[in-house]
This record gives sequence, C-alpha cells and structure tokens, in this order.
Amino acid sequence: MSDMGHTLLIWAAILGAIAAGSMVLGAIVGITTALSKATVGAMCGFGAGALISALTLELVSPPVLALVHAGPTDRPGEIHHFITLLTALIGGGIIFIGLDQLLSSHGGYLRKGAYVIAQHARNKSRRQSELMQSIGNSSFFSSMSPELMSELLEILHPKFIVQGESLFNSGDDSHELYVVRFGSLTLMHTDGSIRTAERGDLLGEVSFLAHQPHSTSAVSEHGPAELLVLHKAQYESFSKLHPEFAATVRELASERILENKRHLDETAVARQQWTDLAIDALRNGGTLVPSASELSTMKEEHSNAGMAIWLGNLLDVIPESFVIGTVMLSLVATKSASGVPLSFIDVIPLTLVGALFLSNFPEALSASVNMKQQGFSTTKIILLWTALTVICAAGAAFGAYLSASIPHSAMIVVEGIAAGAMLTMIGSAMLPEAAHLSSPNMAGFSTLVGFVAAVGFKLFE
Repeated sequence: MSDMGHTLLIWAAILGAIAAGSMVLGAIVGITTALSKATVGAMCGFGAGALISALTLELVSPPVLALVHAGPTDRPGEIHHFITLLTALIGGGIIFIGLDQLLSSHGGYLRKGAYVIAQHARNKSRRQSELMQSIGNSSFFSSMSPELMSELLEILHPKFIVQGESLFNSGDDSHELYVVRFGSLTLMHTDGSIRTAERGDLLGEVSFLAHQPHSTSAVSEHGPAELLVLHKAQYESFSKLHPEFAATVRELASERILENKRHLDETAVARQQWTDLAIDALRNGGTLVPSASELSTMKEEHSNAGMAIWLGNLLDVIPESFVIGTVMLSLVATKSASGVPLSFIDVIPLTLVGALFLSNFPEALSASVNMKQQGFSTTKIILLWTALTVICAAGAAFGAYLSASIPHSAMIVVEGIAAGAMLTMIGSAMLPEAAHLSSPNMAGFSTLVGFVAAVGFKLFE
C-alpha cells in the first residue's frame, strides 16, 4: 500500500474516533449529570433524523442517481446495482434484527428505554397469561372478576424457596401476603396442628391484617416452591381502589381464625390472646401502617445484562463505523478527479460524521445509566465506551481499506447491508426512544431538525 493509502486509513480511523467519541462524553454525562428525559429524547430524535438524511444522501442516492442518469448502454448495469442495493438493505435489516434479538435475550434490551418497555410488556403479558391459567381456579382467586385478578397479578412479585427452607417462622414480623403459585408449604401451628397450603392458597393473611407476628411456621418440605408476594403498601393502595379485594382477604382471614380456634388447646393462653387480638383487628378493619421502608431490591433477570448492553451498542456501532470509511473513500475519489491536492478537511463527510456524533451521545448516555444500575463501576463503563471508540476507528479504517480493494458492485452490497442495519436500528430503537422520552410532537420535530441539519452540512463539503 502506498504512503497515501496509509494516510487515508489513518484519516478514516480519526473520523471513526470522532464519530464514536461522543459515546465517552455521553457516558460521563449519563453517570454524573441528570439530564431531563425530554432533552435526551429530543437528542435521540435529532440524531435519528440526521442519520436518515446522511444515509439517504451518502449511500442510497448515488446508485439511484446513477440509474436515473444512465444511458442505454449503462442502464442494465445500473439496474442491477440498484436491485442489489435494495436487496442488501433488506438483508442488513434482517441481520440486525437477528443479532439484536440474540443480545436482547441476554439483557441487551436494557440499553434502550423503549426496548425495556417493549420487553417488559411482552414479559408481563406472558406472565399474566401463565399466572391466570395456573392459579385462576383456586379458592382465593375464583371469586374475583378477571379484570380484578389481572390487575392484582400485575403488582405481585415472585419469591422462590428451596426444599426445606422456611418462608416464615412463628414469631416473625408479618409485612406481606403470600399466594402459592407452585409447590406446597407445610404450616405448623404452635398448638401442634398442621395443614398444607397448595397452589392458589393465601398465606399469612391473619397475621398481616392483625399486625401481629406470625403464629405459624411455613416450610417447603416436599420440594421447591414459588410464592407471589404482596407488600403492605401495595395491599393498602390496591384495597383503596378495590374494596372488594380487601373484603375477600378479610373473609378468608376470618374463616382461617375460626378454623384455628377450633383446634386451640384450651391451656394455650398465649395463643388464645393472639387469636383475640387478631379477631379484634379484623372486626375494626385494622390500622393502615405505611411501609415505604419495606421495599426490597428485585433480583436481576440477567446476570450478564451489563455486557449485553455494551454488546448491543457494539452491534449499533459496527455498521456505522464501516460506512464512515466507505463514504470517505467516495469523497476522496470525487476530490481526486478534480485534480486538487487532498487534505484531511477536504475528505470529511460532515453529514455522516456529524449525524453519528450527535446520535451516539444520547445512546451512550442512557445505556451507561443502565450499566451503572447493573453494578458496573464508573471506570469500567468509561473503559468499555473507550473500547467502542477504538473499535469504531478500526472499523472506519477497515471500511476505507475494503472500499479501495473490492469492485464497485461488491461495495454496493456491503454498503447496502450496513445502511439496512443502521436504518433498522433507527426505526426500532432511536425513534421509539425519542418518542418515549419526550412528547411525540417533540420527537417528530427534532427528527425533522436533524434531517435538515444533516442536509445543510452538504454546503460545507
């Protein structure tokens, strides 16, 4: 390779680093500064509009214009190039979707707020259906309307215990209601009586409503069990909205107390006092005690979600970086044809680099916040985004090298795949993110402004 060839590769790498450098800035801002959601959403919309404009002008329009202006001799070849471009665009979108879904299944969807909402909605819908099928016919839920049951299931949290583990012991404080979803628990009273709670049964309701310690021990003797948990604050809020739910719980608790009372040992004075307190509390409706301090941290669904977030952004960066190199080489060819000596400033595709710089900033900002929540240290987050910047620089250099090394027809395929992947990413991530974080009108207008700004960059090229 000539000295000029090496220089062009260096220039391409510099442009790639510039375009991706905003990721490091976005990560720093995301970790240290709380920008408003509307601001981040507008930035996402602006970046999306700029990218759409840049891809249209730099990658899609050249083959289209070549076809429009082709003479009779060249037209068959240009038609072939045009069809190749369209096919490659679709192929790039399909490749992106496949890889994105693979990463999302391991937690990569957490890199985008809109992705999180969509994934949560899918998960919630599936869980709702499974829950209603598994416990809908139980004694506790059978008296509820489907609408009430569905609302209740939305706020219940899962809890898993292994064989031999205790859910609670006699004397423990009671702050939660439990519903058995899977398995069974053995309830042992202080008077020696035993009963089994199976799928759909309500547990701990008497102690919960009476604000008394548990009078029984609940142990998973016969295997693992899954419980659905309702915290006190959630119970209070839900009961205010749905008094019929509170009435159902109180009725079951009253029946349970009467059942327990029939098995009382007459000499168990302490147990009798507890029962009297419980009955009195139920009759008077109990005291609503706030329990803000009782919120617990849910177990993360994906232990490797932090790296999946980073890999998801890597998936977004690869086609971007590659296109920087190919577009720069196109500018080099155009400038060289005019006979003017080349300089670095002359071959900067301002439209594309500017669009990528602006779009990468909010992407890294929101993703870094999620990575921080996954337990990544600030140093590790910055290093990972710096690594992405280096990868983008290398990708841009490789794009420039490939553009100079393969035939034009093959380059159309490569650029089309990259553009298809980027356009799919814009439609599936950036635009929904913009609409999610800001208002739809703001997202739309910021996208328009980004598109116009990218077109305006053409004045300086």
